[in-house]
Amino acid sequence: MWYHACMKTTLLASAVTLVAATAWCAKPDVIPELQQWTDNAAAGDYTLGADARVVIPEDACPALERYAKTFADEIGRPLVREDAGCLWGLFGSEAAQPGDITLTVTPDDKANPEGYTLTAGKDGVRIAAPTPLGAFWGTRSLLQVFQAKGNTFPGGEAKDWPEYAHRGFMFDCGRKPFALDTLRQLAKICSYYKLNELHLHLSDNYIWLHRYAEWYPDKVKTAADILAVEPSAGGFRLENSKYPELTSKDIFYTKAQFKDLVAEADAQGVTIVPELDVPGHALQMVRVRPDLMYKGSVGGKHDMERAAMLDLSNPETLPFVASIFDEYIDEGVFPGQVVHTGTDEYYGDNESYRKFVDAFCKHIRSKGKTPRLWGSFSHKRGKTPVESTGVQMNIWNMGWQNPVEATKAGYAIMNTLDIWMYIVPSGNGSVGGYGDDLNTKWVYNNWNPITFPKTKAEDLDRSKVLGGSWAMWNDNAFLTDPGLCAEDLLPRIQRNCATVAQKCWVKANGRPYEAFLAQVNAQANALDTAEPQPWEMTFEVTVPAGNAKKPILLASSGETDLYAVSPVNGNIGFRREGAQYTFDATLPEGKATKVTFHSEKYKTWVVVDGKKIEGNPVREHYPKTCKFFTLAKPQAK
Repeated sequence: MWYHACMKTTLLASAVTLVAATAWCAKPDVIPELQQWTDNAAAGDYTLGADARVVIPEDACPALERYAKTFADEIGRPLVREDAGCLWGLFGSEAAQPGDITLTVTPDDKANPEGYTLTAGKDGVRIAAPTPLGAFWGTRSLLQVFQAKGNTFPGGEAKDWPEYAHRGFMFDCGRKPFALDTLRQLAKICSYYKLNELHLHLSDNYIWLHRYAEWYPDKVKTAADILAVEPSAGGFRLENSKYPELTSKDIFYTKAQFKDLVAEADAQGVTIVPELDVPGHALQMVRVRPDLMYKGSVGGKHDMERAAMLDLSNPETLPFVASIFDEYIDEGVFPGQVVHTGTDEYYGDNESYRKFVDAFCKHIRSKGKTPRLWGSFSHKRGKTPVESTGVQMNIWNMGWQNPVEATKAGYAIMNTLDIWMYIVPSGNGSVGGYGDDLNTKWVYNNWNPITFPKTKAEDLDRSKVLGGSWAMWNDNAFLTDPGLCAEDLLPRIQRNCATVAQKCWVKANGRPYEAFLAQVNAQANALDTAEPQPWEMTFEVTVPAGNAKKPILLASSGETDLYAVSPVNGNIGFRREGAQYTFDATLPEGKATKVTFHSEKYKTWVVVDGKKIEGNPVREHYPKTCKFFTLAKPQAK
């Protein structure tokens, strides 16, 4: 073939021609940084031409085909199989040509499975890797440079690989509802920065349950009373067939939708790690089976905690919990290898807890899955042994789980330590563990997956350190939800993901934090994570006479609905994250009226026939806690 005889030979010959400098003068700016870069000015810079294609071998496996299709769609170029006839009409049959981008896979058991070599010159780009995923990560580097440099890439060769195999982001959508489109965007952000895990915390409850007694003194006097309070203090975001009452009523994901999400993320190199939290943080499960509520002491915690704790002494608890997980595993809703079981912050008896966790991990393993849990055995000490073979653990708090003890016991660990890697968005601007945002400068300069306080790296069994992740906990929900929405959170999610990706991929930073942050900010538009921009939409509305408050929807999208007549009370309003918000105004019946919705960061207001409606919109539930009203612009109806 001409391509192999000519283009490939040219690239290989050029690769050995070393020069002191090129027009680029440095390795391409990529997040995470490239491990190795060799300039090759003689090869020339590559420019993505209008006739360029993405080319894969004739015998490319389905995974490489899937990744290549993702990349081809991103750059708006066709995908072809080299020397192959049409496959279901999707691919052309021409050989690779100058200007093409070629992806190849050659298995190598000795190579880092996510590594790749990217060779570029004016005649084309070749990405070679031992696995399809490695080849895909090469396209992430290429994509970032294309977007920053106008579809050009310098002549040279990159050799790149991650230092840690597991690099992730945990997102709490159990407490606070988010549209499915938001989860899709999170997968895109993870993929862009070569984070290979998106851990979705799909079930949980309000963390300060005793406050329900303060809000509803006449209704809530015992833990059991919380189960009857509406709106619910708990969230469970997946459709469940066996126990339909488990599922949240505001926003949830059908099993079909979740399968699609997993497949879409997989096509971007991202594995969805699903989590249903048990035996604590389980209010929705207790709601379904109130007879299984924990009946013992919760130590120093408020007795209201029992509303979210399962009774582990009851022989029916384990089969009940297993049946919920089994539905998703057996139906392919959880197709990935890792299934997260939660198991954090349980305040009941230690031995019962250890027995449950041991039995449940063995059950998950019997289903062919790898259980992962929030490490808790340093706090929940006891005589009952707990299986460690094939079990993974997030190290999230040094008091609950010491990392050295975990690796010595045989657990594979992820560093998600709360004091550095947790945020709980509130809008107050605080940074650091449990703050409004991560201290990314500190993380960038000081953290990596083997960083633990008062812990020597040599005391850890390094073979058991999988990698690291950060976590966004939406504890500020229900009674204390300040009203931050996805648009408010995405800029910090992008920045934090980029930082953690950098620290899990390379051993040492090659540039100062300020330069790194400038590049992150420059990528915001490519990821649709820029700070919320002001917008307005105007409608001519005539409410029919005798409308009787029948809802009138003006515009709609995944995150937002705009109403001339709200389904809550007939006022002007909108829906956001499953909740209704209304203004103190109604439209006249039988009269054409001009209604303009305005929104900017943290604020939304309405103008009717040139007059602004005073006052913030009022949320349907817990209105006094809502302070922020950013609204994603909907699509026109």
